[in-house]
Amino acid sequence: MRVYQCRFRRGAERTVAWIEARGAKVGALVDLETLDKEGPWEVEAVFDVPLQDRALKEMQRLNRNSLSSLMKNVV
Repeated sequence: MRVYQCRFRRGAERTVAWIEARGAKVGALVDLETLDKEGPWEVEAVFDVPLQDRALKEMQRLNRNSLSSLMKNVV
């Protein structure tokens, strides 16, 4: 499965995370696994270069899970 790095917003908050291609659309609302439970985040930007999910998991392992995890679901 392909994943994309996206920038998200929720009110005044901003964050960047990797999510599945199915949710990587500007304006989509997604819940992010590793963040709080205060509601969905809006996709503000989708960056151009996708990764395979296994490559992302390996990068997370090598970087001590410093990269935000995949989305939980698309709202």
